[in-house]
Amino acid sequence: MTLRPRLSPTMDRFLGAQFFGPFLVCLSVFTIAYLLGDVFDRFNDLIHYGGFGVLGLEYFSLKIPLIVSQLLPVACLAGVLLGFALLNRSGEVLACQQLGISRLEMTIPVLMVALMISMFDFALSETVVPFSTRQARYLYEVELKKRELKGVFDTQRIWVRVRNGFLSADRYDASDQTLRGITLYRIGPDYALRDIVHARTAKWNGKAWVPNDALTYQLATSDGKDMIATAGSNIPPADRAELFGRSLKPADLSLLRLDPEEFSLWELNHYIETLRRKGLDPGGYLVDRDLKYAMPLSCIIMVALGLALSLDPLPRSVSLGRSFGLAIAIGFGYWLAFGLTSSLGRSAIIPPLVAAWTPNVVFGTLALSIFLFGEER
Repeated sequence: MTLRPRLSPTMDRFLGAQFFGPFLVCLSVFTIAYLLGDVFDRFNDLIHYGGFGVLGLEYFSLKIPLIVSQLLPVACLAGVLLGFALLNRSGEVLACQQLGISRLEMTIPVLMVALMISMFDFALSETVVPFSTRQARYLYEVELKKRELKGVFDTQRIWVRVRNGFLSADRYDASDQTLRGITLYRIGPDYALRDIVHARTAKWNGKAWVPNDALTYQLATSDGKDMIATAGSNIPPADRAELFGRSLKPADLSLLRLDPEEFSLWELNHYIETLRRKGLDPGGYLVDRDLKYAMPLSCIIMVALGLALSLDPLPRSVSLGRSFGLAIAIGFGYWLAFGLTSSLGRSAIIPPLVAAWTPNVVFGTLALSIFLFGEER
């Protein structure tokens, strides 16, 4: 009875390095290509505002963590396809199979490296990415383009200085240009608080904000001492269009609304709970929260799919160009699936959990099916 050969630590390191080396090369190439594309996309702004200097260099440096986080899954797929294409071309995969080493044993060290990359992606997305992305947007919009930051966003409320007072809102939906849960504190010429206006929503009609269900509360002194509010009264329709003035525009609010990648998971959970306590629908933020769990695992899914395609029982000569093209095609299909399901989830057509995890389930099942089918051939 002969003992079946097992992978030695040296073989584990060799297979892991055969994946990790091409992975780093692909990640570097994809990151540089992404940055060049971003430069050309913003070329007019960079020329107009003088962004080809220290400010522009700082902006693109701050974007690198987000770019790396987004490109890690595709780089994992390209790395495993290129690395094992080299092994197939030199006949080393065939040699391992002739020694009786199973494909499953060959995948374990590579999947362990993929697991570490996935954990790194999650840690990067929770620590560096939110801070650097916020700083990059502020640098580009305020310091480079000289746009005025008229308010603050503290993950609980939006506060904005308007012409006749201060406005606070629970939420701004950029998709339909609507403010929700609005309170306007109007002040007089002497900077004394004159009245308070509450509105359930206010929608931008192209020229001004038109509030819905707006009530105003007049303030008066009680015996020359404290301020008291009289009963709320409806605002005439003719006055609603001028309620917030014309100084505040949706473009100003876009600076205050944080994108999902600018939230850490804790901040996003806190923001969702805050919206729910105020009776507001978190909407697409539920999908974004589930994506923060699903996206890092896509590194493992992509590596598993690449291994299933590379470790064929009948090794074939696969060119590096073909492997690179296959990685781009599969990566594009994967991101297309994520974009489609995420859009359906944010539109409340499918549940957030389904929207976030469907691409991983589909591509994971595909990888397992290809692997098992190849084992039986």
